Amino acid sequence: MMYSVEISDSNNLLDHIHIYDKTLSARIYPNLGGSIQQLIVNNVKIIDGISNDQKGLEDYAASYKSSVLFPFPNRIEDGSYQYLGTKYQLAVNEPSVNNAIHGVVYNKAFEISSIESKEDVSKTVLTYNSNGSTAGFPFFFELKLTYAISGTGSLKLKFDILNKGDKPFPYGLGWHPYFLADSLKDCILSFPSRYFYSCNKRSLPVNKATSELSESFKIGDSSFDDAYSLNRPECRFESNSYSLALAFDYPEDTYLQVYTPPHRKSIALEPMTCIANSFNNQIGLKELLPGKSDSWTIHMDLNVK
Repeated sequence: MMYSVEISDSNNLLDHIHIYDKTLSARIYPNLGGSIQQLIVNNVKIIDGISNDQKGLEDYAASYKSSVLFPFPNRIEDGSYQYLGTKYQLAVNEPSVNNAIHGVVYNKAFEISSIESKEDVSKTVLTYNSNGSTAGFPFFFELKLTYAISGTGSLKLKFDILNKGDKPFPYGLGWHPYFLADSLKDCILSFPSRYFYSCNKRSLPVNKATSELSESFKIGDSSFDDAYSLNRPECRFESNSYSLALAFDYPEDTYLQVYTPPHRKSIALEPMTCIANSFNNQIGLKELLPGKSDSWTIHMDLNVK
């Protein structure tokens, strides 16, 4: 069966692409950083996204739900860093602790490059081009996002980044989805952690230690806002109504940020290619030379019970 696709064009932030059939509904918001804000399979809500109204916009601004994270995931201390002898100042969008948070494209408008639906898969390609005017990251780049959604609700998100300028730039990549859970304490989380990065009160990493987590454990009453380096680039999450597996291979180290919001109705499982404050601590940080490109793909396999 082919998917149906509807595109709203009210010329506002809530314009979105709705992909659906009898068993699946997905909504992607090009003007909110190309983020996916809905994934429902067999009437089971998987992604904790925003509502399609002003309250939803306020929610996105506060939580960065499903945001695409580039050129850095997580935080940069004071929004300040030095690169190749030049000091840069990013916008401080976490003023309570004076950090820059979650990159510079989470609130950018992406163009719809293509939408293609075939039997059992729908592929959407979104593109953002920077003209070098972003405060603190004055580089020319193209970021292309490809969402491929299958009939089972499984998702593939591919990042393609191209340096279109004449200068190199530092970068990392990440994704910030929240996954719903009707009873988070009963959910099982699995990932093969190698190291744990403890943070200070500003949520900036200050110490690296060997992880003492079991590879698989029940969440119970535990709370998380922590980064882990992984032995293998994968993570599994099992709730009462569905299970999912994330795989996010990369040639070098990969990282996972785990966050439990205070309401405990969902959990953020954030694949990353570097840790917080990477522009300063260099952990996982990459450099893209002029004319060069890089890509990264996150695979999410889903099983609704």
